[in-house]
Formats: sequence, structure tokens, C-alpha cells
Amino acid sequence: MKKGFTLIELLIVVAIIAILAAIAVPNFLEAQTRAKVSRVKADMRSAAIALESYQVDYNRYPFDGYNFPGAAPKKYNYWYLPVTLSSPISYITSVHYKDPFRMQVPDSATNWQAGGIRYTSVDSTWGLAYVPLQSPARVTPSIYYDDMSAEYGGWRLQSAGPDRTYSPSNSSSPAMAIATGGGWPGVSTKAPFAYPADQLAQPYDPTNGTVSLGDILRSQKATNGYQNAQ
Repeated sequence: MKKGFTLIELLIVVAIIAILAAIAVPNFLEAQTRAKVSRVKADMRSAAIALESYQVDYNRYPFDGYNFPGAAPKKYNYWYLPVTLSSPISYITSVHYKDPFRMQVPDSATNWQAGGIRYTSVDSTWGLAYVPLQSPARVTPSIYYDDMSAEYGGWRLQSAGPDRTYSPSNSSSPAMAIATGGGWPGVSTKAPFAYPADQLAQPYDPTNGTVSLGDILRSQKATNGYQNAQ
């Protein structure tokens, strides 16, 4: 008499395997996401140290625009870490910090920082510190300069986060709803806050699941981007 498994036994084994896979796969994806988030935060920490070192030497944070003199790849992309952080003084080895949540963006000779961590200098974007490099040159500070300085300090770093989209990506979505008066709930609660509320990046919240809305942020004043989200 030949021995073997019955159909019921095989179905039970398959069911057990399916249950184990259903438990293991989400945990694996969560672990991958946590590892990428940790990598981004570590890179931002290194960039923050470089920015502060640059500020000590030059009494201002580096320019964040694309008008830096020189041909590609000496030029750098708008709102990305500038080449002045790595040359002639090497505050960091490379200004090309890959954002693991944006690595699907291909690089090119003129867009070699595509897919990298973004950098915004408050003085460059809203102030008058780099008027000779601005095009067109700003005559007076932006009406948002004081708000941005108060919230971020001198700079902000930004990763797209697990949803792979720089927020706000869809202001009509209930999950992306903006708090009345400006800012995200529990983030920017001071009033008035003149900067358009629907243009403020939503901070990433790891408790919302693997593919959570929001960006991974860091600023001069807060390790998670916003002072009131400590």
C-alpha cells in the first residue's frame, strides 16, 4: 500500500504557507521602508553638518539655485545641494545624496541630481542674500521670508518619502487636508502664517503604514522639518 498526503492535508499545508506569507511579506516591506527612512535621515544629518560648517566659514548658507557659474556637471540643479559644499573646501565628499524613494528618476548630464535629496536655502529662495545670482534679481524680500525664516531657520532638506511624491500632491484628498489657518495639524499652528497652506510639505508619519503620505524633512530648526512637530 502506497502512502501519501491526502488532498485535505495538502490544502492545510498550502493554507499555512499562505498565512505565513501574509504575515511575513508586510513585515519585510516595513523593514525595507524603515531602512530607507534611516538612510535618508543619516544622509540629511551629514548634509546638515556640512551646511552648518559652511555657514560658520561664510556667515551664510550656500545658494540653492542653478545659476552657479560653470558648465555641467559643475552646475547643480535647482533646490539641490550645491557643489560649493564639496569644492574647493570638502565639507562633504559628494553633494549627490540619492533619495532612495526617488531613485527611479534617471540622471542626465544637465540633471545629474535628479532623484537626490532636495535642499532649499531660505535666504536664496525668499531673501536677498544671493541677489547677484538670482534671475530675475529680487529687489525686496519675499512676503514669505519672515515666515520661512521663523519656521525653518536657514534651510530645509526634503525627501519624497515612501509615497514617492513630494507633498502636497493632491490637496483634494481628505488625507492631505490642510489645517485651517495654514500648516498641517500639530505642525504649523501659529497664526497668521502667510505662506499658502496648500504649498507646505506634509511631514512623513511612520505610524500610517508602509506607503505613508508625506515627506521626510529636516530644517535648521527641527530634525523633522517643523518646530511644532517635535
